[in-house]
Amino acid sequence: MTTLPMRTTASLFILFAAFLTALGCSSEDCLSSDASIEEYLADSIQATELFQDNTPTGLYYIIEEAGDGVQPTLSNSVTVHYTGMTTNGDIFDQTGSSPRTFVLDNLIRGWELGIPLIGQGGRIRLFVPSSLAYGASQAGDICPNSDLIFDIELVSVQ
Repeated sequence: MTTLPMRTTASLFILFAAFLTALGCSSEDCLSSDASIEEYLADSIQATELFQDNTPTGLYYIIEEAGDGVQPTLSNSVTVHYTGMTTNGDIFDQTGSSPRTFVLDNLIRGWELGIPLIGQGGRIRLFVPSSLAYGASQAGDICPNSDLIFDIELVSVQ
């Protein structure tokens, strides 16, 4: 039986690990947005329902319920129910029956801008361009440069 020198074995292992990593990070394995936010909105939403963030960020939103007067600031924790999806309609995350609590300034910029627009008990739909989400980075099942849509209910502000 022939054994390979330790250096050759280590090199083969590194090459094999790199090959497996490349296979595991394929863009075919992630959820992408084929349509940009603007294309999605042009095809799907009544213009009378839609608002755009008053800064040139590209964030669009629909306030479905304003909620009460308790609106969060970036330093607050927020408890929310939400569903996150791509513009293709693929759901990548949702709370289900148990809400989740986050510190608002630890979240994606689209949420930091959008959630303070409603009060406690309110509901909003955010149309978040990739620049206000995860940008060029892959995040979990979300492909790089994906525009995202979030349905959010602001359960409470702490």
